Amino acid sequence: MKLTKKKLKEIIKEELLKEKRFIEPDEAGQAINYALDDLKHTLQKVRNPEKWAEKYHRGLPDVIEMIERITKVLSRMK
Repeated sequence: MKLTKKKLKEIIKEELLKEKRFIEPDEAGQAINYALDDLKHTLQKVRNPEKWAEKYHRGLPDVIEMIERITKVLSRMK
């Protein structure tokens, strides 16, 4: 089985996050970078959020709250 860079990254990320309660300090940087990479790629694929919001308007306040919380945390990572 040939491992692509993306597949290898997924395997490492899964191993790092298996035990979500505690991540070793030396692995924390790698774990957050993988999560941020996933977020970046997902955000690049977002198309027509207005249409999504119309369809899922009941859940929209929770989604906005989550985005605001994430934004607040990320703004501290300078």
